[in-house]
Amino acid sequence: MTLLDLIRTQDGLVRHDQARERGLSPAAIGRRVAAGEWLEIHPRVYLAATHDLTARARLRAAALWAGDDATLVGHAAAAWWGLTDRAVGTIEIAVGPGGGHRVPAGVHAVRRAADRPGRVLVDGVWVEHRASAALGAATTLGLVEGARLLDRALQQQRISVPSLRAALAAMGQRHGVVLARRLVGLAEGDARSEAERDAARSLTRAGIGGWTANLPVDLPGFGRVVIDIAFPAQRIAVEIDGWAFHRDVDRFRRDGLRQNEVVIGGWRVIRVSWYDLQATPGYLADAVRRALRAAAAA
Repeated sequence: MTLLDLIRTQDGLVRHDQARERGLSPAAIGRRVAAGEWLEIHPRVYLAATHDLTARARLRAAALWAGDDATLVGHAAAAWWGLTDRAVGTIEIAVGPGGGHRVPAGVHAVRRAADRPGRVLVDGVWVEHRASAALGAATTLGLVEGARLLDRALQQQRISVPSLRAALAAMGQRHGVVLARRLVGLAEGDARSEAERDAARSLTRAGIGGWTANLPVDLPGFGRVVIDIAFPAQRIAVEIDGWAFHRDVDRFRRDGLRQNEVVIGGWRVIRVSWYDLQATPGYLADAVRRALRAAAAA
C-alpha cells in the first residue's frame, strides 16, 4: 500500500515508522512537519493537513501512538464499534508491558499485563470485544445513559445478554464493577421489576394512597388484563415499562392493543418507563396527582 493510500485508509493519519517503511527519511518527515503538511497529533503520529481531526481520527491517533500491543477499551472502544454517539472525553487504552512511554494529553493508559483484554482488529485498530466495550462504556456514562447504551445495543442485536454476563465476569473487581453488575441485572430482566418497586415507593413517599398493585380487570371483548398500579375508585391506571429490549414487536403490539382497551373501558392511563422513574423520580407522583384532580372534577 502506498503512503497516500495508507493515509487515506487511516483517517488522514500516519505513524513515523509507517512513513519510514514507505521510503521517507527522518529528514523528509521533519520537512513535512515544518512545512505544515503534516501536523503532529501525538509523538510520532501525524495528521495530513488536508484531513480533519474527526472524532474517529482522534481514536485512531491514540491507537497509533500506543502501538499494536495496545487495545482501545471502554467508551473509546464502544465508540469505535459504533455503539454510542456520545463524544469520548479521555481515550482509555490498555497498554502492554512495553507501554512505558509518556502518555499524551487526552489519553489514559491502563495497565492490564496479567489481565489483558480479549481483543479484535476492527478497521486497523485493536479494540476489546463488543460486549466488554459496551459494558465498560455504560459504567463510564452512569446508570441512566449507560442503560440506554446497552438497551439500544441489545435491541439492535449488536450484543447479547450472555455476552454481557461474560464481560461482567471478565471485569473481576475492577473499578465500575458494582454499576456493571446492576446494569447486567437490568438487562437480564430486572428493569421492569425495579421500575414497579420504584413506582410504588414514589407514590408512598408522596403520601398518595388508594391504589392497588397488579389489579386484575376484565375488559369486555378483550379478556382479563392486570393493571400494574390501579386507582379503582377513580379508574386511573399506571402502566410500567422496563427496557425497550424486553419488548419485542409482538409484545409492543399487544401492549398497544391492551392499553387501547383499558382506555375504552373508561380508565385514564399514565405510562412510565424505568428511564422516566430514574431520570425524573418526581414525575409519576405529579402525574397521578393531576389525574386524580381531573377525575374529581369530571
